[in-house]
Formats: sequence, structure tokens, C-alpha cells
Amino acid sequence: MTAPEEPGARLAAVFDVLGPLYRRGVRAVEQEGGMPVGVRAVLDALAGCGPTTVPALGRTLALSRQFVQRSVDDAAARGWVRTRENPAHRRSVLVELTATGEQVLADVRDTERRELGALETDLDLDPGDLDACLRVLRALSTRLLDHPS
Repeated sequence: MTAPEEPGARLAAVFDVLGPLYRRGVRAVEQEGGMPVGVRAVLDALAGCGPTTVPALGRTLALSRQFVQRSVDDAAARGWVRTRENPAHRRSVLVELTATGEQVLADVRDTERRELGALETDLDLDPGDLDACLRVLRALSTRLLDHPS
């Protein structure tokens, strides 16, 4: 009979796998698409929530306001986002996607879906396993990002 695993050991193993996987994925996005990960995060967030402020993006992304501002500035320099007056706050402008930004993001997502689809097929992954993986990661995300202790 084997001893039960220490509480938290399985979740620790999940994070042990996710860390390197995430870093590898980030490098791939930056190298292949020429899009820094912070810019990608900003574009994804704006696509999901619409025009918002840099501080709100920081909260949504669990990133510092300064990092988000640098990413917004980078995206703006590429023509992917623009700022406009915020009627609710004089000093905190709204950031929004441009049509070019929407297209660039759509192109990156399409490329990722094709590449990930091929990987999913090559690995012969079970859809039920992927669904279970998503449930676990979403539960972790909700607990750790939306309701931090």
C-alpha cells in the first residue's frame, strides 16, 4: 500500500509543468509573430472587454500598471491600439483596439489554432482529457486571479 500524497502535491506538479510550458509558449509567440507577450496580453484583454483604462487592464491581467503602460505604448506605436478621452475620468484615458490591431490579433489567433490543431492531432489527445484540463485551469484561475487570498 502506498502512502497518500501530501496535500497540494498534485497542484504543485501542475505548476511545475505549467511554468516552463508557459515560458516556452511566450517565447514562441514573440519569436514567430514578432509580438511581445505583454502586447499580446493587452490585445487579448481589449478584445474581450472592450475599451478600458491601463489600471483596469493591469487588474484584469494581474500585471503592474507600469508594465501594462509600456505594452500599451508599444501596441500604440505599431498602430494596434489607440487612446481616447475617458468621460468617466479626466486623467485616465481609454485604450481601445484599432481595426489593424483586431486584424493582427485575429491573424495570430488563426495561426495558433492551426499549429495547436496539428499538435493536438499529432499527440492524439483525448477531448475529455482536454475538457478536464480546462476545468482545472479555469478553477485555479478563478481562485488565484479573481479571488486572491
